[in-house]
Amino acid sequence: MKHYPKPGFRYLLIVSLILGIWFIVLFHEHEYVPLIIRDGFATQRRLPFEDPNKGGGQPVTERLDLSETECRASFPELFKEIKYAANSGKVMLTKDDGDYQGLVQGWIKDNRLYILTTAPDKTSQILHQRTAILSQLHRALLTSPARLPNTPFAFVVNDSPRNHSWAFSRPNKQSDYNLFVMPSFAFWSWPSPTLGAFDATVSRIASLEETTPFDRKIDKVAWRGTPWFNPLGHPTLRQDLLKATRHREWADVAALNTSTDNALAIEDFCRYKYVMYTEGVTYSGRLPYHQACESVLITSPLTYLTHTAWLMKPIVAEDLIAAFAKGGGEGHSNGRHEAPLPLLQTVRDWRAANAIYVSSKFEDLEEVIMLLRAHPEVAQRIARNQRETVVERGYLSAAAEVCYWRALIKTWAVSVVKGDEWEKDIGERYETWLLKQVASTSERSRRKSAG
Repeated sequence: MKHYPKPGFRYLLIVSLILGIWFIVLFHEHEYVPLIIRDGFATQRRLPFEDPNKGGGQPVTERLDLSETECRASFPELFKEIKYAANSGKVMLTKDDGDYQGLVQGWIKDNRLYILTTAPDKTSQILHQRTAILSQLHRALLTSPARLPNTPFAFVVNDSPRNHSWAFSRPNKQSDYNLFVMPSFAFWSWPSPTLGAFDATVSRIASLEETTPFDRKIDKVAWRGTPWFNPLGHPTLRQDLLKATRHREWADVAALNTSTDNALAIEDFCRYKYVMYTEGVTYSGRLPYHQACESVLITSPLTYLTHTAWLMKPIVAEDLIAAFAKGGGEGHSNGRHEAPLPLLQTVRDWRAANAIYVSSKFEDLEEVIMLLRAHPEVAQRIARNQRETVVERGYLSAAAEVCYWRALIKTWAVSVVKGDEWEKDIGERYETWLLKQVASTSERSRRKSAG
């Protein structure tokens, strides 16, 4: 029998070093995330971390070059919508003639963005929104640390989604729509001095929150809006809200009136303990701004979901009221479940909630406000849950946005079934298209002024 010499000290040292390096790499890629136990609920503490080896020690929320592994570790609840879309079957992508209102068609190839067609829309709102979306997409491609799959795409910037494309929202129920929800155009910017870039607005909200403790906030529910802009399923939603809150001392609710200048800056909603969110025709672009507040978010049950609506954990007013009718904790009302079952599930225990559902007629709104006033610890907990989940864990950051876009592109590329007509042309580079858009807009403005 052949005898092998025993390994020497130098050999053992080298093996130990290799194994040590391997373990460091392994645990770096799969960082340990501590659990915070609060009142029996275990939640992940997802605060911005610093990596001394990447990004110059930047907080993760400021890094646009996160890998897929880092994205999923940093923002584990971000991709619920994409997972749902992936499980909804194949997307049959047919190339359109380009005249569909709000439609943009293009290609992603070699991490570059190409524009094939844009609808011949002239309204400033549509032009702004499509440019904002393309700017987000361009940023996500440029900063990606990995090659993304080549794929054609189509999206619309209309309120109502278009099947087999990207859209701003999807119905909050099982439906025939087979689409992917993209981030709102607002995540880039609004062409408005009162809003501007999204991160600047979130920063103003953060400054307000730092100087305004919850117990010093205005003890009323706040809302402003246009009464006629309502969901198709609830055509009098906003009028019903105005009716339910008229002359109530607990409400600062009003229709926007330019003659009295009663508008609120978006960050000033966060000065109130309770903020009302109402959907528009489908969704409302205010949702992520309201989610940035450490205030109690109150809404009627959502009929459409945006990509940040999936972060909501609403408790139904009936369940909240029932919980305190029997001494607090988890509520079990006798109310019927919605049919069909919504995609966004509600919670039974107020300690896990970060929003409250009231009826679409708002008959229970006053009772909810009175309960929250009588139990300020409940209001503060729900408000804290919201800001901690959405803001402090980075879900409204540019880092989360580019992570979402890259996950959308990868999942869309394996879900899409495209026709041969897509192979004939990939379109014009985004950089060139953008310059032409600027020149075209300037020329139209010049002609209008001259004419």
